[in-house]
Amino acid sequence: MVDKKALKVEEGFKEKIKEFLNLNSFNTWIKPLKIVQIDNDKITFQVPSKVHIDYIKGQYKNALDESLKSVLGVNEITIKFLIDADTDFTIVETEEVLEKIPKLKPKNKKRSNISEYKETSLNPKYTFDNFIQGNGNEKAVVSAMNVAQQIKNSQYNPLLIFGGVGLGKTHLVSAIGNYVFEEGSAENILYLTSDIFVKQIVNNIKTGKIDEYKEYLITKDLIIIDDIQFFARKEKSQEELFHIFNYIYNNNGQIVLTSDFHPNDIHQLDERLKSRFKMGLITDVRPPDLETRAAIIRLKSEEKDFKLSNDVIMFIAHNINTNVRDLEGAIVKLYFYYSNFNKEITVTKAKELLKELMVSKKSTLNISKIQDIVSEYFKIPKDLLLKKTRTQEVAQARAVAMYLCTTQLKSTTTSIGMHFGGREHSTVSHATKKIQNKLNIQDADMTNIINEILNVINLSTY
Repeated sequence: MVDKKALKVEEGFKEKIKEFLNLNSFNTWIKPLKIVQIDNDKITFQVPSKVHIDYIKGQYKNALDESLKSVLGVNEITIKFLIDADTDFTIVETEEVLEKIPKLKPKNKKRSNISEYKETSLNPKYTFDNFIQGNGNEKAVVSAMNVAQQIKNSQYNPLLIFGGVGLGKTHLVSAIGNYVFEEGSAENILYLTSDIFVKQIVNNIKTGKIDEYKEYLITKDLIIIDDIQFFARKEKSQEELFHIFNYIYNNNGQIVLTSDFHPNDIHQLDERLKSRFKMGLITDVRPPDLETRAAIIRLKSEEKDFKLSNDVIMFIAHNINTNVRDLEGAIVKLYFYYSNFNKEITVTKAKELLKELMVSKKSTLNISKIQDIVSEYFKIPKDLLLKKTRTQEVAQARAVAMYLCTTQLKSTTTSIGMHFGGREHSTVSHATKKIQNKLNIQDADMTNIINEILNVINLSTY
């Protein structure tokens, strides 16, 4: 029998929490939740999986609390999560939990065997628990979690995650391996970079042990191979690579891959390998948006027990917008100063300490470079962006270029206008606002255009 009170509270709660989350986050993590019991200030949710519990507790704890308190009209709330009758996960309401991002307590079913874990070559610091989800990586996160949960019966084989340098690809695929190892759902895991994988193939061919190496590989439940774009440089190995991938796949081994580029864009890569890589699921990661960058900075600083003010966090998030690796580098630099000189990190001090990092990553990006990238993306001559051509295609490309110049550079709208055929600053402002409005309403086509061009910018400014 349907509990009408629970259903009413659930509807109100889901409507309220939308104020805190974007639509993709809501659909992925909150929409599947069901309220199955209400006992005064105690709420019990039914959830699809343990991964949902871990992620919601790690990312949306405060949003969950505030939404439920508002709907129920109470000051305190206790939340329970149920997967089935045998599971009961409770969020304890304490100041410590509210102030810090919760950390998962791994089951460690297999981690206790150090030698066995060492053989995986995984880095234990890369987990789902400390991976920040944002608009640029939601699909990749969900795909990775799906594979981790169903490692012996995955619908996505291989899973390939591609995107620019420093965007978290290695972290995400390593998190799959660490998750299944800790849960005990897969014992035999192997992480390899592409260059090590190729070296092992070459060495085993030379020593006549390639068949033995294949037999070793099919003992693995999960094989993770990082940076497959480098296969393109190993022409002599690609034939053997293709047969090995078939061998692993046909023996039900889960394959997870990363690449800086989509397989179609990896030149000199064997077409049969491209076909094999594309048989499963391909998803991308893009540069983090402002909100995600701020969340990453907060998490990375808290991991060091290093508290930064919101002003400093937002200053870094606004000024370092390339990738996660640069954000981590910024935190390391600030923490070094703080721990050695015991002085507070202010916005002024952060600006001074991070000056070189911010300048170095922007040094190769300018208005002309953005115009080049946009004209190439839209397949129109660069000079048309500067002329008074008003065809719909050129006008859109010009507006996109102006938007990117405004948001990615420190140039004034007057300066940008001068670089676009001497246009007025108001024209630049109008074009930028037009693009921003489309992004605000989550226009799918424009969001895709901006994200793809930002990815090109990120790859081209190293």
